[in-house]
This record gives sequence, structure tokens and C-alpha cells, in this order.
Amino acid sequence: MLKKVDGRKLDFLKLVIENHPLFEKKVEFSVVNDSRVNEERSSQLTRLFGRVWVNNLITIVGKNATGKTTIMKTIIGTLTFLLHSKSIDQTQLTDILIGRNPIKLTTYFFGTDMVIYKDELVLKINNKDHNWHVSEEVIYEKRVTNRSPKKDLFDFDTIEPYLNRKKLDELTASVLASDDSIFRTILAKKHYKIQQIFDTLIFTNVNALFYTNEDVPEEILNFLDPTIEYLKIENKQIDGDRAQLFYRLKFKNRPEVFTETNFATIEHYLSSGTAKGVTLYGNVLQALRTGGIIFIDELENHFNHAIVRSFIEYFTNPKINKNRATLIFSTHYSELLDDLERGDEIYLTKREKFIQLQRYSKTAVRKDLSKAEVFDSDYLGGTAPEYDSYMKLRKATEGAVNNAESR
Repeated sequence: MLKKVDGRKLDFLKLVIENHPLFEKKVEFSVVNDSRVNEERSSQLTRLFGRVWVNNLITIVGKNATGKTTIMKTIIGTLTFLLHSKSIDQTQLTDILIGRNPIKLTTYFFGTDMVIYKDELVLKINNKDHNWHVSEEVIYEKRVTNRSPKKDLFDFDTIEPYLNRKKLDELTASVLASDDSIFRTILAKKHYKIQQIFDTLIFTNVNALFYTNEDVPEEILNFLDPTIEYLKIENKQIDGDRAQLFYRLKFKNRPEVFTETNFATIEHYLSSGTAKGVTLYGNVLQALRTGGIIFIDELENHFNHAIVRSFIEYFTNPKINKNRATLIFSTHYSELLDDLERGDEIYLTKREKFIQLQRYSKTAVRKDLSKAEVFDSDYLGGTAPEYDSYMKLRKATEGAVNNAESR
């Protein structure tokens, strides 16, 4: 029996999406660097081995309805399915699996015992119960060294399958559900420490107030709303096993303490930005503590630029991000792009007939040009609202106002 090796980790590298009805035939998302790394300015990256680094910070930027959230849900769903041993219907995959044709998801991981894994997953809908299940799954593994060429990182052409779902022994196959992955076999055998996945997409358009500890740190409260003296969130057991949240809020220079069990009531006293900021800060802190991957959709939603930039800075500051956590976020703030030093930290979404995903570092844009101006000017095409649409909306707005005034 393989003994547990302390410090053995498994890191996400890349996801390839194929045959999805909303995407181009093949879409790739990678956290592996594809731009030169200056080791003296490498705080935004984590070295895995040799010349292979991964970004600690990646943003997905694009105009409305270009697929930013769909891409994030696909990544989150795939990683929780494989790493957290969830069934399909327990992940974000339930929101993105559509159509009648099989969808292929290929995921790459790096094990710190110097192994690269490739998991080829084909998901197919069952015509009888209309649920999605695993039609095919093949896992490959190959050894690497510090001298392995980076260009061959994802080349498995000569590698034989390590595990094939269709060739499992009878006992293993009999206990494996049709909507579960066989990647859990790798996790059980190698005892890897996996990256925790922090999915905060639910908070994009919904206000909520959660924190892991009872006392919300005064530093985050002062940063978000300096009028608050303290905020406590107690999770108490009542009526047997039922849990109930108690919110205790006090403002400075006011004698009363507001105690509520209903967030809708406490929300009258707190701004949506403060509630969302406290909740996201708790998730960010957990990601930083565990070295996990946190996903935030529309990071700027309810936040001003200073707060957005502070959250980003946590992941680029080596004194804070000691465990090499990763932040993957979407945004509409093109201004943020100029805060990011590396082109491989930025993915651009476009949508004509299908969703397209383009890494900024793969474009032919000159490095001296402002990334924000490139995006806003539609230099690459499909990143800014079309001029005709803008003029039509302007004309319609003018007409609606004039018609109202003439009544």
C-alpha cells in the first residue's frame, strides 16, 4: 500500500472544452504561463518545475453576453467533479450541459511527485432519464523532470492510457455510478493534497452575509464601512439539529446593538457592498490559507476600484499569498487590465455565433499599447459594443424621451 507523502500536491493546469453547442469547436483555458518569466518579478506566478510556472491571477474580460460566466461555471464544475469527487448533478456542470450531442472535457494536472495527468472525459445525455452521465473517461499519466521541454507539457501522443473507464475490473465498475469520475482512483492511490475550489458565483447578483468566524475582523469592517464598531455572526443550534444565524451589529457613537436573525432585516443597516465585501473576504481568506482556487464573477459588482484592486493585490503579494492561491475572476472594468503586468493573465471573450476565448498574450498587440485602450477601442474585434448598436440605442432613447414629453 502506498504511504502518504506529506506535501504531495495536485495542481490544475489546463481545461479543453470540445463539442459544446455554445462554444467554438475547441476552447482552451490554461493557467500555465506562455510569456517569458523574469524571476525577479515573479510574484504573480508559482513555479511548478523547470521552466513551467502557473499564474496566481487570471481575469476573463469581455462585453455582456460573451460567455464569461459560462466559462467560469465550466471550469468550476469540471474541477469540483474531478477533485472533490462530486457527481455531475452536484456541480456547476448542471448549468452548462446542454444540447443532445456528447461534450468532451480534457483536464490536465501536475502532481508534485513530478507527474502530469490528462483526464479525457466525454459526457453524454441519457435519452431515457434525460440526465447527463459519463460516456467515456480515460486517464493518462507521464513522468517529467526539471529538464522536460515546456513545449511537450501537454503532449501525450505516445503515452498509453493509465486508466480506462471501459476496461475497469468488474468489481470496480459495479460500484462506480454513471455520473461519477474515475479520477478519484488517482486521488485515493496517491494521497494528493488537492486544491480547494471556492465558488462565489452565487454572490454575483445576490446579497448575503456569511463569515467563518463569529467576529468579523474590525480591519475589513473599517475598510468597507468605518462607521461600524463591530459585527458578529453567530451560528447557533436551535430545535435540535436546526441551525440559525444571529447577526449582531453596532455602529460607532450609537448606543444600540441591532440583533437580527433575518438577513433581509440586517440588510437595511448595511450597504450591499459591505455585506458582499465581508462574505467575499471570508472566502478569499480561506483560499489564501489553503492555497486553493477562488472564482469571483464580476469582481467589481458593488465594489469601488480601491476595494477591487486590494482583493487582487492579495494574490500578487508573496508576503500574503504564501500558499500560492489562485484568483480567477471576470470583470467589465477594462481599466483593471492595465494593472496586470502580464498578457497571459488576461483572457478575452467574444461571441459571434459561438463563444470564443482568446489569451491576450497570444495576440499580436504591441506591448507598449494600453491593454484597456486595446479592449475599449475594439482593436481585436468583438470586445466593445458595436457602433451601430450604440447609435440605434441612442436614437431609440432620444425618441422615447421626446415621445414622453409630447404627451
